[in-house]
Amino acid sequence: MLPADLAAEGEGDSLLEICTDGGLPVPFGCTVGKCGVCRIELIEGELQEPSRFEQAVLDGFGCESGVRLACQARTAGDVTIQPLGGARRNPSST
Repeated sequence: MLPADLAAEGEGDSLLEICTDGGLPVPFGCTVGKCGVCRIELIEGELQEPSRFEQAVLDGFGCESGVRLACQARTAGDVTIQPLGGARRNPSST
């Protein structure tokens, strides 16, 4: 889990952009929602609903509820997240 004292602020950008602009250590790869490296777990707060594209990618990776792609997710207020990181192969790509 990220140390509790790490924080970043931003508005209108993707969660990944807010984190990287704020110097938070969220792993990422492609930045367009295909690789799954930037998966995060939403611990507290609210994110905007996932787009159909993001939901399809999450479904392809078999992600549980509460898991989002930081490069696609947009905040709807203050959030607490936990990066899941690491590359994950999409089972539908084999």
